[in-house]
Amino acid sequence: MVLDEQFRKLMKETIESELEAISKYPKDPASKTFWEYDNQFDFEYGWHIGYLEAMFFTSYLQMRKKVPDRSEELEIKQTIASHSREIKKLLSKRKTSV
Repeated sequence: MVLDEQFRKLMKETIESELEAISKYPKDPASKTFWEYDNQFDFEYGWHIGYLEAMFFTSYLQMRKKVPDRSEELEIKQTIASHSREIKKLLSKRKTSV
């Protein structure tokens, strides 16, 4: 592991918060018209993965005043990927908003 404990803690807390949000927020079928996608599950999965990656890269830049190097970037992506099954599971359980 190349990232320091402070940043790993930030990632852990952020992912836990995002997982909780996913479990509570309903599907929004109206977003399909707005964003013009074909598959809601794939869109939402990609959105959440991309959100976490962007959040961590931005946080790293703000905290360290530099972009992550290749090994740091890989650790960030691996950390997110280690939760991908849980994200998929939570997304598949969500109900449609009324």
